[in-house]
Amino acid sequence: MGFNKRYVNYQSTLRALQSGRLKEYYGNSDALIFQDDESLMVNNLFDEGKSDEEILLIIKQNEEK
Repeated sequence: MGFNKRYVNYQSTLRALQSGRLKEYYGNSDALIFQDDESLMVNNLFDEGKSDEEILLIIKQNEEK
């Protein structure tokens, strides 16, 4: 049996969010390895139960600051 890990970066995360497929992007990985703080923040919001649309709205609000 192999260990399934996925390297996650913000650009790929943003594309998955915009297409409404963040859950699919994370997939059935045993481990997610975040390459930046932004993608980790998105994962934390996802873990809190936020929808893709809610996460995109939060990102947009943070960018305006």
